Amino acid sequence: MKKRISLALYNEKYAQELANFSLSDEQVQFTAMPAEVMEEAFQNPNKYPVVILNDEIPVGFFILHKHSEYVEERDTSRTILVRALSITLEHQGNGYALTAMRELPALVKQLDPKVDEIILAVNEGNIAAQKLYLKAGFLNMGERKMGINGLQLILQYRMV
Repeated sequence: MKKRISLALYNEKYAQELANFSLSDEQVQFTAMPAEVMEEAFQNPNKYPVVILNDEIPVGFFILHKHSEYVEERDTSRTILVRALSITLEHQGNGYALTAMRELPALVKQLDPKVDEIILAVNEGNIAAQKLYLKAGFLNMGERKMGINGLQLILQYRMV
């Protein structure tokens, strides 16, 4: 049976599954658990918590962030940042993150039609995530920025 992956803005009905998320120790150094970043996102009108669903079951999570610290030298009204992407441990390896990143431009256009660039920061040591994002169509244009956990590669996806 084909899995149906979709993206949905956070809804309270997903709270329990997101609270039970698990990641490997290696992954925790590169991303945040949904519960760690969700409360702050609720307080920030520029952050949109997004749930990755497999037939309505939450399997992943990320935040879309407008006016983030990573868009300083860009047109902030036309750029949005993906942050804190994670797929819960039991659902990893099924292609959910790749499918979600390929579905992302449609969600972004729905949220804000003016946005024409999606960016993300990925730790230079997180090779698996870099491969995923490049496969999903993000480009490495050589931009770097120092982050809390080391050097970050800034990848971009241009929507045209």
